[in-house]
Amino acid sequence: MPELLNRLLDLDTLRLGEEAVRFGFERPLPPWGWALVGLAASAIAFWSYWRLIGARWGRTLLATTRAMLLVLLAVLIAGPRLVRQTESVERDWLLVLADRSLSMTIADTRDAQSAARITRDQQLRNALRATGDMWRELATDRTVMWLGFDAGVYDLAASEPGDAPSDDAGTPELKAAAVPQLSAPIGKRTALGAALDQALARAAARPLSAIVVFSDGRSIDEPTRGAMRRLVADRVPVHTVPLGSPEPLGDLGVRRVDAPQLAFVNDIAPVVVDLERSGGSGSALSAKVRLIDSETGAVLDEKPVEFPAGEGGDSAAQPAAQTVVLTHRPTAAGVSRWTVQIVSDAPDLIAANDSTEVTIELTDRPMRVLYIDGYPRWEQRYLRNLLIREQSITCSTLILAPDRKFTQEGDVELEALPDTLEGWREFDAVILGDVHPDVFTPDQLTQMRDHVALHGAGLVWIGGPGPTPSQWWSTPLADLIPFSKSAYDGSPLTEPAVLIPAPAAERLGVLRLSDDPDHPWPAELSDFETGWSQLNYAQYINPAEIKPTAEVIAKVKPLFAPEESPILFSMRFGAGRSLYLGTDEIWRWRYARGEILPERFWLQLIRMLGRESLARSGKSAVLTASPVRAVADQPVRIAVELLDQSLVEMRLPSISARVVRRPDPLEPDAERLSADLTLRPESPDMRTYSAVWIADAEGVWDVQITESALDAAALETSLDVALPDDELRTPETNHALLAAISEQTGGRVFQPSELDTLPNHLPNRQVRLLNEVGEPLWDTPLALILIVFLLTAEWIGRRVIRLI
Repeated sequence: MPELLNRLLDLDTLRLGEEAVRFGFERPLPPWGWALVGLAASAIAFWSYWRLIGARWGRTLLATTRAMLLVLLAVLIAGPRLVRQTESVERDWLLVLADRSLSMTIADTRDAQSAARITRDQQLRNALRATGDMWRELATDRTVMWLGFDAGVYDLAASEPGDAPSDDAGTPELKAAAVPQLSAPIGKRTALGAALDQALARAAARPLSAIVVFSDGRSIDEPTRGAMRRLVADRVPVHTVPLGSPEPLGDLGVRRVDAPQLAFVNDIAPVVVDLERSGGSGSALSAKVRLIDSETGAVLDEKPVEFPAGEGGDSAAQPAAQTVVLTHRPTAAGVSRWTVQIVSDAPDLIAANDSTEVTIELTDRPMRVLYIDGYPRWEQRYLRNLLIREQSITCSTLILAPDRKFTQEGDVELEALPDTLEGWREFDAVILGDVHPDVFTPDQLTQMRDHVALHGAGLVWIGGPGPTPSQWWSTPLADLIPFSKSAYDGSPLTEPAVLIPAPAAERLGVLRLSDDPDHPWPAELSDFETGWSQLNYAQYINPAEIKPTAEVIAKVKPLFAPEESPILFSMRFGAGRSLYLGTDEIWRWRYARGEILPERFWLQLIRMLGRESLARSGKSAVLTASPVRAVADQPVRIAVELLDQSLVEMRLPSISARVVRRPDPLEPDAERLSADLTLRPESPDMRTYSAVWIADAEGVWDVQITESALDAAALETSLDVALPDDELRTPETNHALLAAISEQTGGRVFQPSELDTLPNHLPNRQVRLLNEVGEPLWDTPLALILIVFLLTAEWIGRRVIRLI
């Protein structure tokens, strides 16, 4: 029987007698409505048969049949149907955004258990691992969508149940599908505002419970007003979990170390350290820079550095920089390895750039010096005695004059002056006092010039009232005088003067006459009240006429004149260097401490020349790119400074260079960008050449000079080009932004250790849905049968009682 009814009702999905299946109407009427329909149908039916002629019982039966037909039509009009209603619950959504930008690789926080320095990414992984049960429970009640974000959002790959993905340190992650696999943070910028907009678009038309953001807060934008209004209107809280250190930490690192490759034993070896500070500009930073023996761990030298508050700030395109000169006097021959190390008083972000190693080869052989002067004088006498008694120097000292007899003293006697270029190789340094150039042949003068330029020898000039330098301007050695002919007219200063070191002295490791490493220059040497420190003879050399590649090592300050003038010069020439001292009064310092001060003065200068003679060649030119940390689409100055006077005298019209972008390991198939540059002279002295280059892509760019005349210099450098919004340029966190977002949306800031309380602050936004499945009955075979049956019954009845 039920199956027959199902056929008559033409039912497809529903069946009579099934659970939760009931009869209903598409256009239901209340009970009193159906009562009115029944009364109206009865009234119409009985009224239509009231006055007809026929038996009463027949008319009553026909009226009842018509009333039933009218009620049936009303029922069909109401839309009878079978209905099955089921109730379902739509789970609310929880959006979890995890910062995957490069700033997450900064190690500025500490592990809660081991107190070891860890990265922000490791802090995130530890927090998720510690709350694994909580995330699994949330995933059973809610739809948890995990999104990674940097410049935009993207889905994070889900962890399969039973898998145990590892983090960067090899630590097992959660064995649950509730927590995704966290890929390495490689995003080059973070746009938190754009990420929130895209996340909301993904959850459109969904019941959203809350948004959880794991981030350090560093972002190039902020949430838009539209997004914030929607979050507030929908009462969707944004809970934030700040990662990284809340205190701004800067990074102090070693940018470059310049040290001699070779040196003599017992020589002062200077190590020039360039430091740079980035970030953490809100507070002052102090540190110590140490020179450490890599084998023994002994501290060879130490210098304090101070970076005042405000240096290396967030808005600075170039980090703050300082230069420190560390020195050490090695006593053993062989290869020594030293480590330059920064010991900061405050936490430092990047430990990898806090130290670097330098290698120096030490030679334990006497330095070979030839000293030639034109006549006996006090400076000649004491310098001669110093060279003879110094165990680290073998010397030959001569007095030569066109009208005087040849005299010779020293450790090694010469039969004659060298007359070949190879013969001059016997000497690491040549000292020329107040001697006339006519005592040399033109070939010997040329050979001395080439000996300095090609063999890396040193030449020392000691000026005096005689031929030096006035008689040397027409000789080949005039190129090795650090100033032009017009700089000195033969007139000395008219008053006593004291000597003052210039900044270049510290970098070159000379004029360190004191026993106090923090104050290498004795103050009494620059004090007129000392008396014995006064130099009664000093040449006045016009500072404006100094050659472009020369640098001032020391100046003299006259007793009454307000201006200081240069007195000690250094100039690179080819592979070697020349020094010029415009006084012969250093011997006067013997009045204070005997031979100590003059000895240290001269030995440090001579040994500086000896170091470069050992290395055979020094820097003939310097290539610089500034700023070293550039920004894409902004100008970068590429400059070459010629330190070799012989290169300056070539007067090159231009210098060619090439910049090439290094391949990015993350983009192995990317095109390797390059550009050719032409550097032009900046001034008529032809010492500095420069060009402006605009980097069109971020990354590490290598700069190489391709000019054939500078091939021997092998000039190369590199620079980092960052995006304008590269967050690694300002590595501090921005927890204030995260707190502001949470406050405006009614959310809360959770520290990683408080994350297990997150479920208590998630509103229940699940939606209960009533699902209804119905099948209409008004157009079924049974409805048609009933209508036809009632119509037929009434027609037959009317025939019976003869109403038709």
